[in-house]
Amino acid sequence: MAALPLPLACALRPTPLAHADYPRYRALYADPRVAAPTGLPALADEDEARRWFHAALALAPEQGRIMALRLGGQGALAGVLRLTDWDRGAGVLTLGYALSPEWWGRGLMRECLAEVLPWLFDGGLGAPLHRIQGWVLSDNHPSRRLLAKLGFTHEGTLRGVFRHGAGRHDVCAYGLLISDRPAAALDHETAYAPDGGASTAESPKPEPFCQSRSHTHPSHSSPMQGAQRS
Repeated sequence: MAALPLPLACALRPTPLAHADYPRYRALYADPRVAAPTGLPALADEDEARRWFHAALALAPEQGRIMALRLGGQGALAGVLRLTDWDRGAGVLTLGYALSPEWWGRGLMRECLAEVLPWLFDGGLGAPLHRIQGWVLSDNHPSRRLLAKLGFTHEGTLRGVFRHGAGRHDVCAYGLLISDRPAAALDHETAYAPDGGASTAESPKPEPFCQSRSHTHPSHSSPMQGAQRS
């Protein structure tokens, strides 16, 4: 099965990552507001930053995609979408994303992912998916809130599994199956609550950021999927 085109109408659209995106890519991950929720150190070293960026460009298609997010599908990079750890046989993929703080709080990531997720399940990468998963630091509430609104289930918390700096952090596992009905369409008003329940009022939020467990740098996904603020 060939990969499917992305017929998106949302404002924030995935496009191929290009060499010209490096300055914006580095600036995105050098911002501690973006790096911290993922458990990543902010990209400061030029050589290291370039290694990570070129690893993202070189990700093999059979492993997934790392894509630039652009407003209207054009212009400067506004964020990054990571579709990694693709197990084609099992139909499993790990989701990660980041958005520049200048675009936080506008619902852009939520709108984008609401269109990307069905495309992925239908075989957008070249084969249908059964499961999409994300890994989020337990205190990254904007990311957790976004995944809940997109219909992901909080499947459990891995206590102390991620070591960052001098501390250890809990990581929440989220999963969405093709058989799941997204519990949060774009007009759904139920909001994520930190205790795992829901509240009926929308709380103020920044842009979510989600990271994946199997890689420890932004060229793929970090131990947490940092869901960038919705």
